[in-house]
Amino acid sequence: MDLTIHIIYDDRNSDDYPRLLGEFIKQTVTPKYRFWNCIVNKDSVVSSINASHKMIINYAKDNKMPFVVVAEQDLEFSCDKSWEYFLGQMPKDFDIYLSCSYIKDVNPNTSVVSNKICGFHLYVVAEKFYDAFLSVPDNQHIDTAVGDLEGNFVFCKPFVALQRSGFSANNKAIVNYNAVLNKEDIYKG
Repeated sequence: MDLTIHIIYDDRNSDDYPRLLGEFIKQTVTPKYRFWNCIVNKDSVVSSINASHKMIINYAKDNKMPFVVVAEQDLEFSCDKSWEYFLGQMPKDFDIYLSCSYIKDVNPNTSVVSNKICGFHLYVVAEKFYDAFLSVPDNQHIDTAVGDLEGNFVFCKPFVALQRSGFSANNKAIVNYNAVLNKEDIYKG
């Protein structure tokens, strides 16, 4: 079973490389990882992100991998045991298994997260879902567009990996998506 984390990496932000290596070293079960240069479309950040994720899914499909673990370079584990917990909670049957989502349920009286996807900073796609994933139009936000498909989307709860706060090329601003989460939403080991 290949548990390599395939990381979409933009080398224009070279400070992230040593930070990511540090994230992996801190995990009690050090994951294997592979860095992939992101695809840059100068006309559209959305299309760049979309194509970068599809590049890895295409690789997994071409290599007949039963599943693939994908991450973005702004990945931040919630604690030192997050990777081990994430693997231990992975179900046998899923289309996509996710470390987090930033879409909260419409009921303000609950911290339950809906089945909508927002955040592809660490997730696993099963082979049976590769074609559906790749069918998303190239000009759409990949995470929310995939989330609009019919699928068995399973979230690791509490969430083990977050999107690091900072500048978002997608939003062209400083963002902190974690502000929508409650303390109990985040795995602490």
